[in-house]
Amino acid sequence: MEIKKIEKYLIKKEKTDMLSSLKKVNKKIIDEKKEEYDVNSIEELAKYIIEEFKEILSSTKDDIFTQMFFQRLVNNENSMVFSAYEQDVECFNVFAYENGKYYSYYIPDEIKEIIKEELGF
Repeated sequence: MEIKKIEKYLIKKEKTDMLSSLKKVNKKIIDEKKEEYDVNSIEELAKYIIEEFKEILSSTKDDIFTQMFFQRLVNNENSMVFSAYEQDVECFNVFAYENGKYYSYYIPDEIKEIIKEELGF
């Protein structure tokens, strides 16, 4: 992932639930996503992202590469290894933040729960 792309989405890590995390994203980006997903509020955006993720993971959970990717994503959360793809950050499946001298990411609580339930991690 390009550094410039990460910097556009960087947030300050505080609470790790979806709604709190979205509230830390640049308002212009949030407004663009609300328009893209045809939702009216940040609460609706959070719900949309969670439901969309649940549907996608449910339909791909039996794929070995999907399982490997999410295992690596979970294992590298909050570490120096940035395993998330650009699309993961742009779709808010993970949130990028500055962790000392490097960029890291975390998985929102609701997304992590879905991963654990669907894949048994």
